[in-house]
Amino acid sequence: MKKLFNVLLALAVALPLLSACNLPAARIMKDSEPDAVGSRAAGAATFDQLLRGAVNKLLLSHGAARQADTKLSVAVLRVENASSEELGDWQEQVFDKISTSVNESGRYSTISLRYIDAGLRESRLRRDDLFIPAKRRVFLDVLEAAKVPAQILIFPKLTTGTTELGPRRAQRNYLLTLELVDISTGRDFRVSEEVRKAYR
Repeated sequence: MKKLFNVLLALAVALPLLSACNLPAARIMKDSEPDAVGSRAAGAATFDQLLRGAVNKLLLSHGAARQADTKLSVAVLRVENASSEELGDWQEQVFDKISTSVNESGRYSTISLRYIDAGLRESRLRRDDLFIPAKRRVFLDVLEAAKVPAQILIFPKLTTGTTELGPRRAQRNYLLTLELVDISTGRDFRVSEEVRKAYR
């Protein structure tokens, strides 16, 4: 009986310690530390490079073709994910990073995603419907009625291409494409940024 008691006592002491060993470890990263690359999916470093490169290219190409005395109002649509990976909690962050970068350029002012989502629901349209001029006009009229008129539409799209290199080894190319439609001029601007990533 005493032996059984000692065994149970040892288990009672050991189990909490074993559980603690299995808890995930975490810490606050310093500003000077680079973003994590991600061992199984895109990760922070991949998205940061994609977004920074694509947004800079887009604003440069459009800014060179379009001069305006006041800030242009921009509606950034949700990201179309045509990649082999789930975006998960990156869906909102990708939108926020694009929107923030566009705002920080000083030449544009972005519309809240809440208005954009509400406008699509009110007009009963999907994202891709906005490429059809007549349907796009319906969406823009809804935004104007809500006092948030859009002069520019930006459509982000993420795709991937994977090359298998052998057992548990692969290269995946991530491509972020930003397509800008200028409502007043009718012009279309498209840029892409690519990041190659090796997995093993």
